[in-house]
Amino acid sequence: MSLVATYHLAWVRYQGAQLAGDAARRKDLLQKAVRGFSQFLLVNEVPEIYAESLYGRGLAFLDLGETAKAVEDLEAATQAGAPAVAGKARAALEEARRRAAGRAAPAENEPEQLLARLGELVPRAAGGETGVEKDATALARGLAARGGPWPARVESLVLEKLGADAPAHIRSSWGLLLVAELDVDRGRCADVAPLAEASAAVNDAGRMRHRPELLFLDAGCRLNAGRARDAAAEFRTLLGESPDAPRAREAAYYRFRALDVARAADPALAGEYEDALATYLARYPRADGAAEARYLLAELHRSRSDCARAETEYAQVPAGPFGPRAHLGVLECRVAALGAGKAPPARRHDVLDALRAFIRDTSARGADQPLVARAALLGAAVAAGGTPPDDATALALLDGFETRYPEARDLHFRALELRLGARVGARRLDGVEGDLARYLAEAPAGSDRRRTLAHLGRELAADAERAGSDRGAPAVALARRVYETLARETGNPSDRITLADLTLRAGDAPGARRLYEEALKGDPTSAEALRGAARAAADAGDREAALGYWRRALEASPPGGTAWYEASLAEVALLARDGRKSQACQLIRTSRGRATSAGADSLEARLRGLEPEVCR
Repeated sequence: MSLVATYHLAWVRYQGAQLAGDAARRKDLLQKAVRGFSQFLLVNEVPEIYAESLYGRGLAFLDLGETAKAVEDLEAATQAGAPAVAGKARAALEEARRRAAGRAAPAENEPEQLLARLGELVPRAAGGETGVEKDATALARGLAARGGPWPARVESLVLEKLGADAPAHIRSSWGLLLVAELDVDRGRCADVAPLAEASAAVNDAGRMRHRPELLFLDAGCRLNAGRARDAAAEFRTLLGESPDAPRAREAAYYRFRALDVARAADPALAGEYEDALATYLARYPRADGAAEARYLLAELHRSRSDCARAETEYAQVPAGPFGPRAHLGVLECRVAALGAGKAPPARRHDVLDALRAFIRDTSARGADQPLVARAALLGAAVAAGGTPPDDATALALLDGFETRYPEARDLHFRALELRLGARVGARRLDGVEGDLARYLAEAPAGSDRRRTLAHLGRELAADAERAGSDRGAPAVALARRVYETLARETGNPSDRITLADLTLRAGDAPGARRLYEEALKGDPTSAEALRGAARAAADAGDREAALGYWRRALEASPPGGTAWYEASLAEVALLARDGRKSQACQLIRTSRGRATSAGADSLEARLRGLEPEVCR
């Protein structure tokens, strides 16, 4: 392993020398590179590494000005039995010999000579001379890469030599591919499609080699341009015409990837997407992309609620990047099978344990972090969905979620929403204020927001009621904030009345009375608003106003009903405290025997119980 590191370090030092501005630093790096490469020249066990080391040391000697040593190493590299190294070593050897002989560098107009050489090679390559195709292609692309006028000059020469007045009129498969590659090099992907279309009508000897490459280029350009559906169609054409082409496996892979993107806009492509996945797996079961294809096929089945088929596919995903994803997919199926709180508690507990195990056993770093975050979110949902909800467990899974899983940003809001409900449900209000502020700022308007706020408001109000006036103040404050938002956003009178009730409980009688009055503007006979306004007026010391509200409540309520007797009781109490016992006594006597329900019977009994004191 240390030798491998030394080999790579030698190349790093050589490349670093090319970037060094300081001459002394450059020389030091080159000398260290020479020593590093020399370690691999003691024995020739791997011809490729041996040749690369000769080549690297020769380049370093050349840059150090030691041309004789450079020539020796580069000559040896050309003869070391590594064809991939020999070609580049020969080019470097020519430069080393030039420097050793003291010859001047090639003239600036050398590209003109290369262009002339290209002019000789193009007709030969187009005529079927396969031995010059690679040289002609490399020469054309290299000249065009010089920029400036060269791309246009190269294309013009190619068209001239191929006897075509426009790229799409070229009658050579190799020529069409060359121009397409030049277009891609220039960032003109849109110009590739007409060339691919034109190649369909060209039936020369090179068609079976060059048309698949051209179709692959065209499909790649379409995919990069966001035209996933068109790209998938082009990949399909390539696979249909040339199923055994060198690019067929890549085309099959990118076809299902393109369809995966395209079906988001057109769900009708799901069938073709499934076929592309199945075809890839049938033809290339051991290819690098097979695990991904297997996982995506399982995900497709799961999206259709077909977990039986999904789990069969998940089980065939091997260990590796898609292994944890497949494991989580199985767990998602198990979560879905729980239903809406209908599963036995033992099964829910088992699923929750499995999700916790996944969280514990899977690294929350790198590419798997979103998976662990998703498992935590699922676990919280399972815990919160039980009967009764296990809010403490849900909160434990979601506390600090954004800090633990910073890369899973698309899950942060849902985690916030679930955590907020769990905090309130578990009556752990210390963190509610911060989460509530974030939720109000981030939750989009709509039914989900209203439903969540209504649930939170009810739970907080109930918690305040249970805690009593002394310990319930924090819950009252939070509930008021929720209902202030609901009243403002929905305009619902019941939300405004609940807000008024909470405001009165918080000790702000004038503020509560204003809110009740706003509700009464919309419905002057609202019994809830009238009763609340009466209590608020009484708490503020305005007995006359309180009596007025109770009289209105009495008039608005069906005689003999619970609300009617409640108003009568309150009015009697106020009149008696104000010294107007005769009026209070009269009200008691006129209310006798009018109860119409069990609840009213109870209130009538309480009213009769006041008679001895009030009417004496």
